[in-house]
Amino acid sequence: MHVLCTAGHVDHGKSTLVRALTGMEPDRYAEERRRGMTIDLGFAWTEVPGAGTVAFVDVPGHERFVATMLAGAGPVPAALFVVAADEGWMPQSGEHADALAAAGVTDGLLVVTRSDLLDPELALDDARAALAARGLGGWPSVAVSARTGTGLDALRGALAALTARLPAPDPDGPVRLWVDRAFTVRGRGPSSPARCAAAPCAPATPWSSTAAPGGHR
Repeated sequence: MHVLCTAGHVDHGKSTLVRALTGMEPDRYAEERRRGMTIDLGFAWTEVPGAGTVAFVDVPGHERFVATMLAGAGPVPAALFVVAADEGWMPQSGEHADALAAAGVTDGLLVVTRSDLLDPELALDDARAALAARGLGGWPSVAVSARTGTGLDALRGALAALTARLPAPDPDGPVRLWVDRAFTVRGRGPSSPARCAAAPCAPATPWSSTAAPGGHR
């Protein structure tokens, strides 16, 4: 499985894009769906021809949730950077690009959404220049419309090419688990779903920590 994150300004269609690609709902909370704005990390996955299973960590774009964005973007090897054709490069676009560069996420795809509303070329040109200024230049780009489905097949092909060039995990490297979030399960106690990084982990491998009273699963 390959795990990627989204990135980009609030309300530029990151969750809508993930929903169109996977058929899954990344917004887990009723409040998110009611407001139409992601406030916590969302998770979805799909089978991509030529790439196998590709999972997406959908991050919030609002400036108040940059710490949550970093929690989702930090462990991934590549990102889908989303810019809306009808709005172009915006303040949180720059903030998310800076965060990716600081976290060492230097590979990815530039995806211009809402291409059915406006010619995407201006947004593509501005985004390419802004990413390049942060050391993220040369990313392949795709223009899509999640509403009409235009460009989604091209995006799947770009995802297959992206995952093919990502470095394979070092089987002899140290195992690191990145904690995505922490919550309490009634009847079981604290739980912390995590992603394995820096070394391959077998599916469904049980992990536990008893560093804190009561332990974490």
